[in-house]
Amino acid sequence: MTQGYKTQFHRSDDGTVYTQVAGLLDIDPGEESRGSDDVTPIDGTSGYMDFDPVGLRDAGEVSCIFIWNEGDAGQQALRADFDADTNVNYKVVYPEGTEVEFVGHITGWGQATPKDSKITRTVKFKISGKPTVTAA
Repeated sequence: MTQGYKTQFHRSDDGTVYTQVAGLLDIDPGEESRGSDDVTPIDGTSGYMDFDPVGLRDAGEVSCIFIWNEGDAGQQALRADFDADTNVNYKVVYPEGTEVEFVGHITGWGQATPKDSKITRTVKFKISGKPTVTAA
């Protein structure tokens, strides 16, 4: 069983050279979704609704929690990404070597400052297009 420990988050300006963002505490890769169309006949007899898949797929959002570190170049680059109006290249590297690359933009930039724990930064990324998964 693979654990999330040692998972890494990276960003890139060009999709070739990636820089790791320090302090990844937790990551929620979100869920993909797609539309469906109700095609239940009015004279149906099963008592269940029928659906057909329709529309485009949505790759969803990725949410990361980082240990707050304003001095980290990766976290500084994420702030610049949030302030920019463009999509950027990101990559999640799992401990067993699988990589998930996606293009997206930052939609959320939060911070938690608990009195008895570490200050954290929550960053949400909206994926644009289809992610690329490279198995280990």
